Amino acid sequence: MKKNTPASTQNIAGDKYAAYRKKEKSTQKPEHFKSTLLRLVSMLKPYKVSVIVVFIVAALATVLNIFTPDIFGDIVESFTVEINNKLNIAGYDMNFDTVIGQLIKIFVFYFGYTLCTFIQTYIMAGVSQKLICAIREKVNHKLSHMPLRYFDKNTKGEILSKIINDCDNLSNSLQNNITTVLTAAIQVIGVAIIMFVINWQLAIVSMVLVPISGFFARIISKRSKKLFRLYWDRMGDLNGHIEEMYTGHNIVRIFNHEKEAIAEFDGIADELQVSSVKANFVSGLLRPILNFFSNFTYVLVCFVGAMIVLNLEQTQPGHLNTNIGIIIAFIQYASMFSGPINNIASIVNTIQSCLASAERVFSLLDEKDEPADNPVYTLDHPRGDVKFSHVSFRYLPEKPLIDDLNLEAKKGQIVAIVGPTGAGKTTLVNLLMRFYEIDSGSITIDGIDIREVSRENLRSNFGMVLQDTWIFKGTIRQNIAYGRMDATDDEIIEAAKAARLHEFIMNQPEGYDTVLEENGSNISQGQRQLLSIARALLTDPAVLILDEATSSVDTRTEVQIQEAMNHLMQGRTNFVIAHRLSTIKNADIILVMRRGAIVEQGTHEELLEKGGFYASLYNSQYQGGIPPEDTE
Repeated sequence: MKKNTPASTQNIAGDKYAAYRKKEKSTQKPEHFKSTLLRLVSMLKPYKVSVIVVFIVAALATVLNIFTPDIFGDIVESFTVEINNKLNIAGYDMNFDTVIGQLIKIFVFYFGYTLCTFIQTYIMAGVSQKLICAIREKVNHKLSHMPLRYFDKNTKGEILSKIINDCDNLSNSLQNNITTVLTAAIQVIGVAIIMFVINWQLAIVSMVLVPISGFFARIISKRSKKLFRLYWDRMGDLNGHIEEMYTGHNIVRIFNHEKEAIAEFDGIADELQVSSVKANFVSGLLRPILNFFSNFTYVLVCFVGAMIVLNLEQTQPGHLNTNIGIIIAFIQYASMFSGPINNIASIVNTIQSCLASAERVFSLLDEKDEPADNPVYTLDHPRGDVKFSHVSFRYLPEKPLIDDLNLEAKKGQIVAIVGPTGAGKTTLVNLLMRFYEIDSGSITIDGIDIREVSRENLRSNFGMVLQDTWIFKGTIRQNIAYGRMDATDDEIIEAAKAARLHEFIMNQPEGYDTVLEENGSNISQGQRQLLSIARALLTDPAVLILDEATSSVDTRTEVQIQEAMNHLMQGRTNFVIAHRLSTIKNADIILVMRRGAIVEQGTHEELLEKGGFYASLYNSQYQGGIPPEDTE
């Protein structure tokens, strides 16, 4: 046998990943910067009072801050006057009372600015966390109302990435940067006004390069937005791969697929690294470009200011000190004008990343919900008579699956559904519980169309015991009561006894309060199945769905499970999806499905006597497999 080398392994995984990326990129949607930003801002409306307070405090902080250069200019003028008098007037005693008063004044202004900054940061932190909490609640609510088709098309890792990573990125960005952007905007406006009041010529000089820097900022921001969207898409791919490989790590090891899994991980991680480098590099270009224009602006202000001072001194001799103070103050104002723009530039990568995450979250929120319920009836203790009438369904429009299906099941009957993989057995159950909507025909329970009943009410009348049981981390009591959280202890114990599970539970150190690990890893497969049966018994469903619950347990446990299932099926309408045909010999009716249609139906003996497709399926389990022409 030829063994794959690491190089060939990486080539296989690389080719697989490259094909996947090519397909995804061909269907990538364009980004919507403005609509995403406006939508994110609109979500702040419920917190408008807090935002208004933040705006007022930010405005007050800006006012306090923008007057400090003027005070500083006055201090320079006072020092200059006192020093000149000392040098030019014999016996002059320097008086710094005015300077001390100005220093106290500037200290009060700085302290007020700091206090206002603290207040706005504190309030905004609360607003951002409430907003993210609301977004997470919307996402959680959305996921509970989305059709199964969405989960079929998207990996768990990709969905979790949007719920966790993207929401965390939004939270951090909003908390840290909203006040920065808000303060910067107010400061730019306030400083611009002050500069025009002091000297309109120098104000124009300070702003002449702003349109040019804005042009570059727009180009860079537009490009970095796309790159950050790509980065978060790759992060979703990486989470999806990790989740998939971790969930199936036993299978990966059994088939010696570790190298392929690592190579595929490396391929995704490499592209994540490339996209991250590109995004941060492009967004990082903005700050040095803006710094260049800011520094050039200082040079222009100094040059033009010097020319103005010289001209004024020639026309108005003796005002040199005052003019120098104004120029020094103006240079500080020019710095304060460009400073907020540079601050925004320094967080532009964070802002772009935030908007990319917001766009991904909004794309999830914009997915279509399940068709809205329009309940006309309520199923209250139904008999459980089920009827499929001319039902047709397909997952893809071009690929028919179930076509003109007719079926009737009465209370107390055991209806077994058999057929090869892809015949539509599980699909039939999904349609019955309205996980998918039928394309045509009708499904009724006690003569009531299930589309005229709410999904919640409909599903409350079903019980399911699947081959792959689901156990969450919690006590045995909580796991049994999952379908009926209001069940009493006596009802839980009665269900456990009926499921042949009570004796096992009482042998545990904490009894019913014994904590089960995630997926029930600290109990056996058979015990998990019995717990699933107890859970179904507690809900007392009218219709029961069983999916070969004994296929992966030993013979003794199988007998226990079968006894519990026989008790569970009494007095209910039972649908049994059968994989081992020997387990459904006693079914009242066996439906043989092939390519979405029922091709045969009858009892076990009747179908064997016909010698048709069922007989071929049954015999194949003992004679080496289904003939190729009979497989799906």
